[in-house]
Amino acid sequence: MKFLSKIFGGGEAKRDDAALRAAFDRIQRILEDEDFQLEMVNPAIRDMLKTAPAYDKKPGGTGEFGYSETNPVPVNGPIGELAYLSRLEAGPGKRLMFHRLGSLDTLDVFEAVTFDGSQWFILYLDMYHSKRSKLAPEGLHFTSEVPQFSGFHTYCKGFPYDFIEMKGAEQSSDLSFAYIPISKVSRYLEERVFNRPLAHKAKLELLEPRLSRFIA
Repeated sequence: MKFLSKIFGGGEAKRDDAALRAAFDRIQRILEDEDFQLEMVNPAIRDMLKTAPAYDKKPGGTGEFGYSETNPVPVNGPIGELAYLSRLEAGPGKRLMFHRLGSLDTLDVFEAVTFDGSQWFILYLDMYHSKRSKLAPEGLHFTSEVPQFSGFHTYCKGFPYDFIEMKGAEQSSDLSFAYIPISKVSRYLEERVFNRPLAHKAKLELLEPRLSRFIA
């Protein structure tokens, strides 16, 4: 998104209002517009996603919605995964940071933690749909804040302490300016509040050998 870099990069005393509005409109579409999110997907799977079934919950799914691989959250492609997870919170001020642990067949598996480090989750998403679910997993709901992205579709080795580094790696992508400001989480990163509970670690250990992982 080269034109955005010029607009937001500083160095010019005045910026073109029309270009600025266009930049914000594009960011808003990346965050909100499900059809536009599909247009950003690799053409190899874009047409398939556009014609894929859309529903809030898998028909016949079993187990806890979003927490079970037999009842994953349906979403619209990889950008849809970012948009969905970035909307979730466990309570006021407790939105989620997240990263993709890997995949189980056609499902993507994400690890997430609240901004304050108090709650950890493993979530299962199925990105092969044309729309994203309007339902939230038990114990979570959708934030009223601007849903800027707060996680990554790649594996983060130092999660979540490498959040700043990973966000920096997005600088050359179309998604860069759709991310939350570092100030939203810097306090908690500096205070080193993120410690995985033993039960959560046990789940990860059981899951790890089954995952296919592609590290960007």
